[in-house]
Amino acid sequence: MRTITNLFLLNLAVSDLLLGVLCMPFTLIGALLRDFVFGEVMCKLVPFLQACSVSVGAWTLVAISVERYYAICHPLRSLRWQTSSHAYKLIAAIWIGSLICMSPIALLSQLKPTKQGNHKCRESWYSKRQERAYNIFLDVILLLIPLLVMLTTYSLIARTLYKGMKSERALRDSYVNGDMEVFIQQKTAKTTTISRRNSSVQSSFRQFPQNSTSSTRNTKTFLRHLTLRRTNADRSLHNKKRVIKMLFAVVLEFFICWTPLYIINTVALFDPFIIYNGLGYTAISFFQLLAYTSSCCNPITYCFMNRAFRKTFVNIFGCLGKYNNDLAGSDINMVTKWVHKFPEPNT
Repeated sequence: MRTITNLFLLNLAVSDLLLGVLCMPFTLIGALLRDFVFGEVMCKLVPFLQACSVSVGAWTLVAISVERYYAICHPLRSLRWQTSSHAYKLIAAIWIGSLICMSPIALLSQLKPTKQGNHKCRESWYSKRQERAYNIFLDVILLLIPLLVMLTTYSLIARTLYKGMKSERALRDSYVNGDMEVFIQQKTAKTTTISRRNSSVQSSFRQFPQNSTSSTRNTKTFLRHLTLRRTNADRSLHNKKRVIKMLFAVVLEFFICWTPLYIINTVALFDPFIIYNGLGYTAISFFQLLAYTSSCCNPITYCFMNRAFRKTFVNIFGCLGKYNNDLAGSDINMVTKWVHKFPEPNT
């Protein structure tokens, strides 16, 4: 399980945990009390770490999509840079870039009194233009660019997998419906020709004794081999279909969870009355929680939908006993191995 993709998933898990610990409790308490009761220091620290965790999560998803794109669409080219050291460097760059981009939030956040005598934690910008420019900048680097990159890479991956599906389907049909002849050399220098047309087996024997157990055994072996080939081809096609569906589910999940909150925050900068009067605090809180549910969906989408992860997870905790050490399944790593590898007929 210690693969390049799983290193990024570990980083995604860290950011999701930070988002769950630092975003959800403070946001919930603030929404219920309509007051920020955690003090000046936490007013600077909490929004800053919240923004960093969101940024790290978004760009880790981008890194995963790019890594998968090269692994599936350009497997040979990816071998040069898909190493653990490169992954660690990229993860470090994501964290450093996030800390730098979110530093204005830590510098400018402060407690402000409200009309009800409570306090709210807000950023104190020198001008409204600067605040709008910074928030639009965040919209671009945290939503638009990640969404476009993920949509592009996963679309290219889906296209590559679809081409592989067509090739494998044609190859499978050629085994079943085409004309295949297997010549089995016998010790007596006599041969048996087995022809398979339109899924029916027609055997023609020439110069061959009727009571030959060797011929029967070889025929059964060939038929089992042919059935196994078709079963493997069907399983490979099924796995590719599942991966394509999962990839588009990832993009759709990211878009649904985060887009409403970014739109609300951006519109509120230009006309807050539309947001607060039109939606109200209840709707705003709902869209905030919707964004946070992305952290709850990531473990399901990226980990527990992976058969290899599920087996290893159960083995670690010993909940249901040890599984066989067979990690083949419907995960993306299996598709990486098979997308450019099609079986050739044995003769």
